[in-house]
Amino acid sequence: MATSSQTPSAVLPLHEAPRPLPSFVDRDGDLWVPNGRTADGELLLACPAPQDPADAGAGESFPWTLRSVRLAFGPLKAVAA
Repeated sequence: MATSSQTPSAVLPLHEAPRPLPSFVDRDGDLWVPNGRTADGELLLACPAPQDPADAGAGESFPWTLRSVRLAFGPLKAVAA
């Protein structure tokens, strides 16, 4: 009779749930939320409700990457979505 430590068994990885992407608050208090990824996999962000309504603009949104938001509006603070 074999014990469980003597019988061969496959080790299966545990399921990893996708981690929620953080949102970011910029120096002006605007909230930036994840909005997809570039073809290279870089995180895209959108600011759906800027503090200053004039910043909302009209038409198609500029593809803001995390890097470009950090450079233009940083420092950024990560917050739970």
